[in-house]
Amino acid sequence: MADAACRYRSGLRHWHPLLPSRRLGRRPRRQLLCGQALVLFRTASGQAAALAEVCPHRRMSLAAGTVRGEQLLCAYHGWRFAADGSISCPLMPAVALQQQAFQVREADGLIWVRRPGKSEQPHEAPPLPSWPRGDLLPAGLTLHTVAAPLEVTLDNFTETEHTTTIHQVFGFRDPAAVTLRLELEPASTRVWNSGPQKAFPRLFDAFIDIRPHDHFANDWTTRFDPPLTVFEQTWQTQGRGGWRRRRFRLRVVVFFLPLSDTTTQLTTLLYTPRVLPGPLHGWLAAPIARAIMAYELRLDVKALAQLADLNPDLCARTLGPFDRVLLENRRRLQMIYLGTE
Repeated sequence: MADAACRYRSGLRHWHPLLPSRRLGRRPRRQLLCGQALVLFRTASGQAAALAEVCPHRRMSLAAGTVRGEQLLCAYHGWRFAADGSISCPLMPAVALQQQAFQVREADGLIWVRRPGKSEQPHEAPPLPSWPRGDLLPAGLTLHTVAAPLEVTLDNFTETEHTTTIHQVFGFRDPAAVTLRLELEPASTRVWNSGPQKAFPRLFDAFIDIRPHDHFANDWTTRFDPPLTVFEQTWQTQGRGGWRRRRFRLRVVVFFLPLSDTTTQLTTLLYTPRVLPGPLHGWLAAPIARAIMAYELRLDVKALAQLADLNPDLCARTLGPFDRVLLENRRRLQMIYLGTE
């Protein structure tokens, strides 16, 4: 059921990449977003739709229903729900009822959902979020559920210090040797870090052509409409002519979706250069890169699950140099994502 007190409810006015398109078949799915319980379903013609989950008749979950043609049938009494929320009742054909409907789009292999404004016309919906992509190839997407609030989850992914202790592949050997630069814009924050790459298994070394003494640079920008961070990760090696950037690099696009007050979903898209010729990139290189990234993300998820206190409040006096961006992110999150409509 929906959590009416969810503090993220106003965030529903933004587009959220809630589910990979391939996961929505003919069976309805229950999903939670910003405390709102939804039912997602696909009509016989292939249209994806999202409605409030609870049937207004006798409170049955519409996720227990079945799709018949272009309508969703409630499993309890057979009420029929169209993608636009209109309802038809077998025993009350003259009664005009309406279920809350949400806007749905499909792009980049994802189902995007948002709640339209009360007076908003369909053509007034904002565009889907965008990010750089043309110079790299898609290597897949992953979903992870984090047992922590949105703010706490975003904190973890927008500071660097934990990579030394938590991560096994992508991170810094020594935080004290890392160069930090912070750039602030009214609607975004940007962090750039560079330092010695930590050692990792030689299997990864051979595949991605990164050596133990390379420098790792992580340049990321966070926006808040919805919360989204784009990581640009590169490596450099030092030779006789100075520093040279290695060919392999990553672009990691992470959306932070508050499912409830205490649970956050990470929808992550990965992009890499072509490291193997022809179709071998899609058959071998991309799956390996995706597996490595998913492994690293699971380490973050595991660490956040071990927090002893999920209170999202920050104490400024305990924050170190890598944590300065967290307070700036909180301000923008409150102003842009959670601001009034």
